[in-house]
Amino acid sequence: MLGLCQRAGKVASGDLAAEQALKKGKADLLLLATDASDRTREKFLKLAQQNGVHCYSTGTREELGSALGKAGRAAVVIQSRDFTKGIIGILQREGLTPETGRG
Repeated sequence: MLGLCQRAGKVASGDLAAEQALKKGKADLLLLATDASDRTREKFLKLAQQNGVHCYSTGTREELGSALGKAGRAAVVIQSRDFTKGIIGILQREGLTPETGRG
């Protein structure tokens, strides 16, 4: 699903791009790598909470990057409500719950 998002141009990945998308209100979902540093995790959780964006911790940096066809990524922002619904459905079926979000 992340690969589809990438091909559709609905992904901001990497620390800087993800941070900008969150600050500009263009984020619908934030995925954080489970092995992201504490500092990175705190920064992105705060931004997601401030902007009412769902945030899930899933996959390692390498797994997230590989799903996008890129190098390791600690933060991935999905910028599409339709893709967000699909990804959240998958994450919930896996038993994951959001760390932050709209409800």
